[in-house]
Amino acid sequence: MSTELEYFRLAMDFIDKSKRAKSLTALGEAFQATNRQLGFEHYACISSVEFGAMPEGAVFLADYPSDWSNYYLEEHFGRASRVLQVSLKEHMPFSWDSSGTILSMKDDPDPAASDGLLYGITVPVHIVGAFPGTVNVIGHARDITSAAEHSVHLMGVYLHDAALRLAKKEGRETRPLIRLTPRERECLQWVAAGKTDWEISSIISIAERTVHNHIESAKAKLEVNSRVQAVVKAFLSNLIY
Repeated sequence: MSTELEYFRLAMDFIDKSKRAKSLTALGEAFQATNRQLGFEHYACISSVEFGAMPEGAVFLADYPSDWSNYYLEEHFGRASRVLQVSLKEHMPFSWDSSGTILSMKDDPDPAASDGLLYGITVPVHIVGAFPGTVNVIGHARDITSAAEHSVHLMGVYLHDAALRLAKKEGRETRPLIRLTPRERECLQWVAAGKTDWEISSIISIAERTVHNHIESAKAKLEVNSRVQAVVKAFLSNLIY
């Protein structure tokens, strides 16, 4: 089977999975598995909305390096990035090698550049009655074939559509109310600012071990595995601002 046909088959398999996905977690895992087979390493499917508000009808589904995720949290989901600015004007997918959009290590402070994540593809999403959004795939390699790019274009549309559907569905479901203590919220806010346990302990005048315990407790309540995930989920749930 040719590479072109193999990539097309991968895209079709994902599209089928996207239609049958029962949760955002399952959808994200399915997309990331295919994304890596196409030669990319990370992705993000996000709506361009005011940071911290996350209104109904918006989506945030991503697998980014921790440092980059923290950067975008502080920069309102990357609203200031050139890629996002271009996506708000364009309707067709574009690669980051396109004129004026490439992220250069020399002149762009974006952590993606310092991590070597220089190549990416963005699929702008503009749907009547919905927030504008993007599906971005990124990686270190630059030898991505045009067939892989075409597959990303196709998959991106279905990923966003499925994410929007599942976000609305999960938003309607009755879920236990997450309650964070004032200290847990305070510690997560400092985590979002890039502070370590030791730095947080100095800022709020409690023991470093106590800070760690507050953060671990918040992670357990939010049902996540990492600090970045805890911060993101807390923001999207309007638990911290």
